[in-house]
Amino acid sequence: MRTKEELEELISIYALGALDGEELAEVEEILATDQEARDILAKYQGVASHLAYSSKARMPDPSLKKKMLSELLGQKKSTYQEVKTPFWKRFQLIGFSFGAVAAAVLMLIIVSPNQSQYETLGDNGAVITELNQTISDQQELINNLKISLEEKQVEYKELEDHYAKLDELSEFLEHPSVHIIQLTNMHTDEDAGVGVLYHNDDDKAFFYCLDLEHPPEGKDYQWWVKANGEHKSVAVFKVDAKGSHFVELEALSDLGNIEHYSVTIEPEGGAERPSSDMIFAGDHR
Repeated sequence: MRTKEELEELISIYALGALDGEELAEVEEILATDQEARDILAKYQGVASHLAYSSKARMPDPSLKKKMLSELLGQKKSTYQEVKTPFWKRFQLIGFSFGAVAAAVLMLIIVSPNQSQYETLGDNGAVITELNQTISDQQELINNLKISLEEKQVEYKELEDHYAKLDELSEFLEHPSVHIIQLTNMHTDEDAGVGVLYHNDDDKAFFYCLDLEHPPEGKDYQWWVKANGEHKSVAVFKVDAKGSHFVELEALSDLGNIEHYSVTIEPEGGAERPSSDMIFAGDHR
């Protein structure tokens, strides 16, 4: 039973084509049944394919030509006895020196670490792919957060405008000449409040809606003033997120002799005349 080292030595010689006789038969029998032996053979064959480049070209001995001619012309019959080539000289059968064998061993030493490096590179590639996916996921999360931030900024701006208008209304109410005209709620939204603040001295007015729900799909709210017997549109509007809307008029008297205020629900974009769908109404008193 050969040791692993002896077997690997025989396989290396087999890869070089230098085995014969019983040793050749032995190695071929082992290769037929042993996968590990075949793997070793494949490794040595890969190295052997490069060994030809490491040996120096050798010219035949000049006496060889004379001997070959003598044999061909029949001038001399030679008898010879086959002598088994010593084991250490078998490498010379294919033109290799021991330096070439050393090169083969060196190639194996180089190839083995490189194979490990290739496997390491493969593992690193998988890690890089996973990291790229993580970066992609994080970038998507950042984009979603940016969108949420933009939406919050819009909401903040609406709230800022809302409270600014409320401050303006509060300041406007401090004048003793301001009259509050609260319109009667005929809407299903009982919590809503609609009215007009009118300043007698400077003719300025505020129309306001508070806590009013959004109009139905495809509809708008519309402010109306009845002046000199004719309905005039003041504004077509929707409410903000707080259910509020404000209309400021610098000169209310420009509309004429006002008699009545109202709010209706109209098709989106408004109407030329108010419909019967009146939800808030009040007289100018």
